[in-house]
Formats: sequence, C-alpha cells, structure tokens
Amino acid sequence: MEKRCPARNRNIAEALLFAAGEPVSRKDLAKVLGVSEQEAESIVLDLAQEYKMQDKGMQVIRLEDRFQMTTNPLYYPNIELLYRQQAQIRLTDTQLETLAIIAYRQPVTRQEINDIRGVSSDAVVTRLQEMGLVEEAGRLKAPGRPLLLKTSDAFLKAFKLSSVREMPHLPEPSQETLDNLELPRMPEDSSEKTSSETKSPEEKVPGEARD
Repeated sequence: MEKRCPARNRNIAEALLFAAGEPVSRKDLAKVLGVSEQEAESIVLDLAQEYKMQDKGMQVIRLEDRFQMTTNPLYYPNIELLYRQQAQIRLTDTQLETLAIIAYRQPVTRQEINDIRGVSSDAVVTRLQEMGLVEEAGRLKAPGRPLLLKTSDAFLKAFKLSSVREMPHLPEPSQETLDNLELPRMPEDSSEKTSSETKSPEEKVPGEARD
C-alpha cells in the first residue's frame, strides 16, 4: 500500500470515524490506513486531542480498543433546543443495583444475579437490555448452556468511562464486618432430641393396638 503523509492518514481516520457512526476497532483502522495498530492508535489519539483543544462540535472517545466519533457534550444544550429534549437514562434503585452486579461480575448469568440479589431479576435484566446498557456475551460452558451477560458500549458512554477497568474498586469487607455476619442457624439433628421429647411408652399411637 502506498505510504501516505501523516496529515493524509489523519484525514482518512477522521472520515472513517465520522462515516462509521459506531465504534471502530484499532485493528480495522490500522488495516485501512496501512499502518501498525500502535500507529493507528496514535493517529486517532492525536485527532482526539486536536478536537478537544479546539472545542469542536464533535469529539473522539475511546471504548476499550475501539474509537468512536460523537457529539461534544459542551453543545448538548444547543442540540436540546433543536430536539426539544435531551435523551437521558434514568435508572431505578433496583436497575442500578442489578447493573452494578453485572458490571463488577461480568460475564455473569441471570441465575447468578438472582442468587446475589435473593430475588428474581429477569424483568430488570430484560429492561437493562432494552435500554442498551447490557448485552449478551456468549454462553457458559455448563449444563443448559445459560446465557452470559456483560455491559455494553452504551454503558461506558453513559457513565463516561473508556473501559470497565476505570470503574471504582469495591472496598474489601473489614474483619469487624465479617465477624458480625449473621449466618443462618443449622437445623437441629433429629437424633439429638432430648429424652423429654421422646414418646413415652404409654403414649397412644394412631393405628397401634391396645393391650
């Protein structure tokens, strides 16, 4: 492939991201530009920095190893004037709790989510999928082959993250918390009943013949 000047490759990358309308992988960018993946990443990051420094109407964001061109949030109020309302994602406490479980335990099955929450979460998970925040991530290699779930690119954009690795770390439980856990009591062994609970010889048993 012909060797292009840096400015030419930058313009091509800009056109690709604009035309795609969705995240484009670093591998695909490198293939089209005819450069290594590291060079492709450098070109896009330079483009993103240029957009940011000039407060342009568009911005380039990173989603794991992919890049996407989106509207600059600085101009959301102006866009709102055009469309009368700005689309926002509003989550209930239940939806937020379920989404947090998926985000921190992904990939995870519906049953695992149910076990953690202690109630059925099928309806909540389905709603999160409809909102585009959660998507399928293959199947678990186990009996029944249950579906696995993970967070989506929309999740990253909604929470202004470039990667799930940027999520806050969960604090480790303290020893005091572990010591104060109320564990369920084990049922008593029926063989250890006291003699007072044992049936006396004189007690009448249904169906037992009398002397």
